[in-house]
Amino acid sequence: MTVSETENTIAIIGMSGRFPGAGHVGQFWDNLKHGQESITFFTDDMLREAGVREDKLHAPNYVKAAPVLTDIDKFDYPFFGMSKREADMLDPQHRLLLMCAWEALEDAGYVADSYEGLISLFAGCGFNNYLVNEILSRKDDFSEEELQMVLQTNSNDYLSTRISYKLNLRGTSVTLQTACSTSLVAVHYACQSLLMYQSDLALAGGASLRIPALEGYMYQEGGIFSPDGHCRAFDAEAKGTIFGSGAGIVALKRLEDALEHRDHIYALIKGSAANNDGSSKVGYTAPSVEGQRRVVTEAMMMAEADPRTIGYIEAHGTGTVLGDPIEIAALQEAFGDTGDKQYCAIGSVKTNIGHLNAASGIAGLIKSVLMLYNKQIPPSLHYHRPNPAIDFKESPFYVNTALTDWAAAAHPRRAGVSSFGIGGTNAHLILEEAPTSPKAGSRMEQVLLLSARTDTALDSMAAALHRHLQLHPELAMEDVAYTLQVGRQAFPYRYAALSGVDGGLKLIGKNKTDKGKAKIIFMFPGQGSQYINMAAGLYEHIPLFRRWADKCFAELNKHLRTDLAPILFGAPEGGANAALLDQTAIAQPLLFVVEYALARCLMDWGLEPHAMIGHSLGEYVAACIAGVISLEDALAIIVKRGELMQQSPGGAMLAVSAPFGEIGGFTDEGIHLSAVNNPGSCTVAGDGEAILRLAARLETAGIGHKLLPVSHAFHSPLMAPVLGPFEQVMQKYKLHAPHIPYISNVTGDYMTEAQVKNPRYWSDHIRETVNFSAGIETLRQSGNLMWLEVGPGKALTQLVHQHGIESLKGNVLNMMRHGKEDESDVSALLKGLSACWLSGADIQWEKLHPALPGRVSLPTYPFEGRRCWIDGKQDSEWVEEQGLATAAGDSEVVRSSADRAHLSTAYVPPADGLQGNLVDIWEQVLGIRPIGIKDDFFELGGHSLLATQLISRLRNLIPEIEIQFDRIFNYPTIEGIAEQIEMQMIEHLESNFH
Repeated sequence: MTVSETENTIAIIGMSGRFPGAGHVGQFWDNLKHGQESITFFTDDMLREAGVREDKLHAPNYVKAAPVLTDIDKFDYPFFGMSKREADMLDPQHRLLLMCAWEALEDAGYVADSYEGLISLFAGCGFNNYLVNEILSRKDDFSEEELQMVLQTNSNDYLSTRISYKLNLRGTSVTLQTACSTSLVAVHYACQSLLMYQSDLALAGGASLRIPALEGYMYQEGGIFSPDGHCRAFDAEAKGTIFGSGAGIVALKRLEDALEHRDHIYALIKGSAANNDGSSKVGYTAPSVEGQRRVVTEAMMMAEADPRTIGYIEAHGTGTVLGDPIEIAALQEAFGDTGDKQYCAIGSVKTNIGHLNAASGIAGLIKSVLMLYNKQIPPSLHYHRPNPAIDFKESPFYVNTALTDWAAAAHPRRAGVSSFGIGGTNAHLILEEAPTSPKAGSRMEQVLLLSARTDTALDSMAAALHRHLQLHPELAMEDVAYTLQVGRQAFPYRYAALSGVDGGLKLIGKNKTDKGKAKIIFMFPGQGSQYINMAAGLYEHIPLFRRWADKCFAELNKHLRTDLAPILFGAPEGGANAALLDQTAIAQPLLFVVEYALARCLMDWGLEPHAMIGHSLGEYVAACIAGVISLEDALAIIVKRGELMQQSPGGAMLAVSAPFGEIGGFTDEGIHLSAVNNPGSCTVAGDGEAILRLAARLETAGIGHKLLPVSHAFHSPLMAPVLGPFEQVMQKYKLHAPHIPYISNVTGDYMTEAQVKNPRYWSDHIRETVNFSAGIETLRQSGNLMWLEVGPGKALTQLVHQHGIESLKGNVLNMMRHGKEDESDVSALLKGLSACWLSGADIQWEKLHPALPGRVSLPTYPFEGRRCWIDGKQDSEWVEEQGLATAAGDSEVVRSSADRAHLSTAYVPPADGLQGNLVDIWEQVLGIRPIGIKDDFFELGGHSLLATQLISRLRNLIPEIEIQFDRIFNYPTIEGIAEQIEMQMIEHLESNFH
């Protein structure tokens, strides 16, 4: 698209909605296109159980119907860091919008915590029936402190700001209230905020709940309510609407930004407008032709849209005798006399789900967006013949009564959406279908990541993703992977799967990360691990790896007559290059290039080493990464080192599965200990014939051994001729103290500045035994570690495992495949990175993609709703599902392991009477049980207002002790507070004694 085409245009990039008969947007569309009416007609028994009086049940004008939104009492309060008590008090409209806001952001593929721009929120909700019908009737049960919380949790003043706080939205946060037009007006102001560059991403929408939900209504002749529970918009039989519950939020961006970031775009907002009728109408609650005409005209003007290009209008469409003709009259005046008749379909979502009050506008908007996205127009229900006051035949409009494919035209498909509020605030939007975006494909493997707060939620996520991919085979796996990697927040329970180039999925692993992140150790292998085409796949598919490797090759070409890149990449197994790769002068520079390039990639992707260890040649890579030697100097040194070692007398090396002390009886003179890799094995070096004789003797004795693919006896006295010349080489270079700690092969301890700067150390390093095992033991002292083998194969990974350290399980990983393994280089790397992520590492996945992938709509977080209602009744269905039991008369749900998933402590019961009394107080204030004495008040959902309640109850428990407010923040556990109280009680007794 050109700049002029994107100007003043907003992209809808994410959506979330909960509507009658539909728990999510996909189900909503399915209901719409199949003409589903989501109105519940109640039986008398259902209404009696809900508490409806008998006189109402038998009243002739009592309509036993409502558009019901299920599970309005369910809320995943631990997910949002709330206590059960706070969640019980919170207006369910606020809870609904909080969940919808999270889902809309996820659907857009963004995480607020990592988003660099400003995310704003514009939202509103309906009248708070929960406060009136549920809370105020129990106000005598509340303490003075709890009444303060009632105000905070039930005032619309805090609707948007609470969501912004919970989701970390740092842009404008505004609550709007314009009655029925609230949510569409919110979208209009979100668009204005974006166009004025006050926001970079904006959420907008609204919610409305009827409470009690299972209740009909009294019909009055001439009123706004329908006599039969059906909304018949524009029909001759239309006599009113029916009010229901719902919520929805859209995520918006400027179109140019959405295109630049390759966002998933549902549709475009080309223009929007909002106004008020003023007094130009018969009464405050009456609609106005003039006000509606002006708002539609202004929106079309802002969109620069010819009325003849608009193919659908989602009307306010309340199905009232007065409202419908006024709306059509206003639309006709706004469209003007185009000369064409009945070219624009019209409909109203209220015929499907009723009037959702403050959420009605967002419901109509989401419906229209889905129509443009799917290129279909669903039926408007209950229309048979027009309202006598409407002459559709002489208008641009017709009521669409069947599912119709939306035919393409010379112009983009466009729709208008109206929402008019009682009191006269009107809103209208002009929508346009999303532009087609080019598909960028990648033929390399991808890693799909999922994470959740609980293991059960993680299982639900994995199942939902699997179903979604089966239903949408057209999705590019690179886009799916990118969306999951950068567009989802990371939680403790994690899942990773590898998608092959054929699209098949293979589980990499599932894990629960610990609270503390492991420190990363880089391990660099030495000569003998090389193989033809090692890292060829990384060189081909990972541009960052290729850039570092090419930089190294360019530097090496200054010192070598041979171009090393062709030797390493693109050669068949067993060819001439295989023989070259066995030469020390060739193998060592190539190994250095691969290990250095891979290490630089890992660091750029976020895996910064806490410390490093190399095996022989690998120590040079560690030294270069640590800043001891510059890259240019390191490559020159490695070339010279390889040449000198190549010129030394030939020899052989043998890895033995036994300590050197146990094979003394099998060795000839001239065999030397070359490396101690773990307590139970060693490597020996010496004359080739002597090594072969030793191998034969070990075979007879049943001792494991392996001849290494080297041409010399490294780290043995046979290297003596090299030492003097190499020391002279090292004297030419400036060496620096390491800025990342790494282990010396010679000492098995951390390198010191004196060792680093001594040329003699580097020459001795060639001859001395590699004390790798001691180095591993030294690193172990650093605590929780993650060991990464940064180079070809798994030799060092196996050596670390052979130390038999229980804590190492799952934390020793190789980043490259072994030469004999039948898997791609990219697959091995992604599996290694995924294993790091599964263990809690933060990885900048976006940097692994050669080109910017697109974001796509994927299943959002599966909230695990628990009953949160002020009546104190427990969620018996949830208790039964979890297999839990409660004590007789207990009004609280026993907490499951899933509830404790976000806590850093295991449950510990009180040890004495004081702790027991404190537990009772905490459980009352937080509405959670059981609470352990080591549980953190703030991890349990506590905050400053709840802390005030806690202090008040503590003072009532022990009036002679003054508990200061800040003690809760400094000692946030029952155990800690109990210790403080005991200390103060001792001081109190001592002062009285004296």
